[in-house]
Amino acid sequence: MKRALLILAMLAPAAAHADDEIAKGTVIKIEAGEVYVSIGRDKGVEAGSALRIKRAIALHHPVTKAAVDDWIPVASASVTEPGAVMSRAVIGDEAAQIQVGDIAEIYIDRPDAPPPTPEQQHVDPQTAEVLGIFASQVGKSLDERIAAWERYLSMRPGSPFAPGIRHELDELHSLREQLNPPKTPREAAIVHVDHASAPTAAQGEPLALVFVLDHPERVASAYLHYRPRGAKSYRSVLLVREHDIYLRGTVPADIVAPPGLDYFVEVSRPDGRQGVALGTARDPIAVTVEEPPLLDKLAPLPMRSGVRLAFDYLDFGNLDSRSGDRTDRLIHATTDFTYRLPGHVESVGVGYGVYAGQGGYANETWTPDNPMPRSGFHYGYADVEVGDRTPDGVHYSAGGQLIAGVGRNGFGMGVEGRVRVGEREGTNLALIGRTIDSVGWLSEVRFGTRPLQQMLLGVSVGATNQPNDGDVGVKLGTEVELLASDNASILLRGSWQGRTIDHGGLGAGAGLGFRW
Repeated sequence: MKRALLILAMLAPAAAHADDEIAKGTVIKIEAGEVYVSIGRDKGVEAGSALRIKRAIALHHPVTKAAVDDWIPVASASVTEPGAVMSRAVIGDEAAQIQVGDIAEIYIDRPDAPPPTPEQQHVDPQTAEVLGIFASQVGKSLDERIAAWERYLSMRPGSPFAPGIRHELDELHSLREQLNPPKTPREAAIVHVDHASAPTAAQGEPLALVFVLDHPERVASAYLHYRPRGAKSYRSVLLVREHDIYLRGTVPADIVAPPGLDYFVEVSRPDGRQGVALGTARDPIAVTVEEPPLLDKLAPLPMRSGVRLAFDYLDFGNLDSRSGDRTDRLIHATTDFTYRLPGHVESVGVGYGVYAGQGGYANETWTPDNPMPRSGFHYGYADVEVGDRTPDGVHYSAGGQLIAGVGRNGFGMGVEGRVRVGEREGTNLALIGRTIDSVGWLSEVRFGTRPLQQMLLGVSVGATNQPNDGDVGVKLGTEVELLASDNASILLRGSWQGRTIDHGGLGAGAGLGFRW
């Protein structure tokens, strides 16, 4: 609070000083290149007085986060004919940009107000830098404001004010698109950067890029635009400014995939002018990414191998309040080994699992004359998953399992198929179907996301007749995976499943995962 009061005190004299020297009004009429404003000789206006037309915009202060009523310039001219309470100015072609209701200001020459006191100026250097940039933007265009904040972020990405400034930049970008939507790609080179581009890159490895500015003073900020080869749109990242002359950025590992990737660099000058510095959207820098040899794919590289142990208990009857023995439950335990691969074949795996169940019917009561059916199945499986990316960079994959085991009826087979859209450990949607001899079938839709860097979250809805090829029921589940470290994770599951309104129950599950 003390800091906020100091800031407000520092800004207050400047505001009063501006009120003393500028007469304010509005545009009341536009006609044939002439503008009429509601300011006249009663406010001190004379022929030749400087007139400025501007438009109000809503922003937020980068330090206090308070709402700020700001503006952008629209046009300027000199007063041609001052009236008692209204004045006229010839604007010319700029009149097309003006709207009735825009703010009109006319400069009135009056004595200066005293400067701020030393106490009012006492602000820590980090805050003072942000306030200085903010104060310097008064009267500047949207392009100049955006360029100034992007320059600050590129040089101070870890600033405590960075999150608020990024939010404000989003608002400014949106406003610029509303006022002046881009019609054609900006492909005119306005500065030059030195860059040694690599012709090839290693698949699945982040690609670090460095650019050297010939004239650092001409560049406010720069963006690296990149895409997978053949994609229609680019992703973008603000390049980090280092020692003023270097620009650094990284293409994420998921983009570095065969057959290659494209990128170019776009810059903004301090005056807000935008253009390219290296490559263009139509003619980008191309980097080839080749499929590694088969032996390299199978090499024991770090973080490709993984083991997961999981246990699930599904009860379809523990909330059934009807009398009699209505036991209906399923236990499923698995041990999986998965090996991740680069390329279109994304993973292979093997595993072992056990099913053990009792019941499977919604309205049966178990008695000595009507014994409870039981199921059991011990099995092994082989798993494979293949995938690729769309031209827009969206990941998709398909996979399945071939299952073989022994149950109460002897040898049996099973199969699983799945389709996934999205990243396996990011946001994705998966469709899964499984059927196993003497146990039953399961179909499921799962949605997964990564709300935190160390947490994966999933929800699912499905239908099944397990564990005894019995009545069909529904299953609603949720899953949380906590990434305790780079090598270990903890899995927690909860579910509700039921075959009818009366016959339902709660379930739970847990697991451990390890990668190396």
